[in-house]
Amino acid sequence: MPETRFDQRLFALIPHRPPMLLINKVLDVDARSSSSLVLVDEQASFYEADKGVPAWIGLEYMGQTAALIAGHQLEQGLVGPHLGFLLGTRAFKSECDYFSPGTYKVRCEETALVGDGLATFSCFIENYAQDAQEINCLATASLSVFRRPINE
Repeated sequence: MPETRFDQRLFALIPHRPPMLLINKVLDVDARSSSSLVLVDEQASFYEADKGVPAWIGLEYMGQTAALIAGHQLEQGLVGPHLGFLLGTRAFKSECDYFSPGTYKVRCEETALVGDGLATFSCFIENYAQDAQEINCLATASLSVFRRPINE
């Protein structure tokens, strides 16, 4: 998959690379929240013909969008270099079995931080239309992430 499909800002914020870089563009990121765009089409990883991308892949869309926050925090000097491990998810709910071809917005908000090591995020996947009057939320989850400093 050509890297031109991806916002170059992604490469500065997270270590993921194609074909396992699943989000396409950074919309917004700060020390506690982030949002990204995901393009689902025939070139998307995990795409199944005549269906789209399985909804459970949305967990990785959420995880990579949450990782943008850590990348931003690292750039700002708020945290040191570390590895992030997705420990699990609670309450993953999806309104669909597949994300059909289209553009989706993924939003993550850091909801809790225990010490420097454990963070939880509330995450949402929505249909994306810049001029939409109504937001159509397709999936939600709470993610638990463990951060381990690289020097340990």
